[in-house]
Amino acid sequence: MKYTYAYKTSDGVRHEETMNAASREEVFTALRAKGIKAIKVVAADGSKANGEIRGIRKRVVAAIVIAVAAAVGAIAYFGGSRSKTNSISSTTSNENSNAIAVIETPSQDNTRRQVIGDVAIIEKGIRNGWSDVFELEGDRFLASFAIPGVKAGQRNTTEKEFATALENKCEIKPNDSIEVKQIKAMVEGMKEEARRYIAAGGSIVSYGKRLTERQDAEIAIYERIKTDLEKAHSSMSEDEYMIYWEKRNDELRNLGIKTIGLE
Repeated sequence: MKYTYAYKTSDGVRHEETMNAASREEVFTALRAKGIKAIKVVAADGSKANGEIRGIRKRVVAAIVIAVAAAVGAIAYFGGSRSKTNSISSTTSNENSNAIAVIETPSQDNTRRQVIGDVAIIEKGIRNGWSDVFELEGDRFLASFAIPGVKAGQRNTTEKEFATALENKCEIKPNDSIEVKQIKAMVEGMKEEARRYIAAGGSIVSYGKRLTERQDAEIAIYERIKTDLEKAHSSMSEDEYMIYWEKRNDELRNLGIKTIGLE
């Protein structure tokens, strides 16, 4: 795709040029290598996405190989209020007080990251809880937490349904779309995470609560940075804002949360 970028020289003169690249990130990387600080980078065709998919950094889908895709781990802390959107119902009230936290270090597998591909397919999956992808309710529950910082629809899953999902594997089929392959790989990664958690003394119910807390924390971080950027946009010069915008988006990328596009 062709991108148009703007920058100012030391004499204050504004310049606009074009570059062919796979994404806005690639443009920024190439310009930084030349010592150029861009104040604007947009798709030359004027498309709404401007090289981004709803704030998720766009990549060349054909080059993605799920097994070696860059995985981003879970947030290293859990905060925010308890959400009532998704929950695992229990028939017992006792939970192991020694239950460990859910993976508080970066993951080495495909557990939880942004899905890359056709934005329409991704949005549909988020809206319907990937119901056309997973047959088991336990798998759908995990899928609703698979994308960091994204709140999905309501799911009320029983312990039995979740346990059934842990005993079964989501097979990736040759004709699955690239988006479906990613979400299935993430759900399987989360199952392994859940098995480790339960084996260490945690319960299914407490694991579900941890997922909710983690997701709420991610959403709170995203909203806080979005608000900060909105305030900064009105008080900074274009050059200063672009540097600040990149810095705050790097914070989101490091947590696997979707980035915030330029208005």
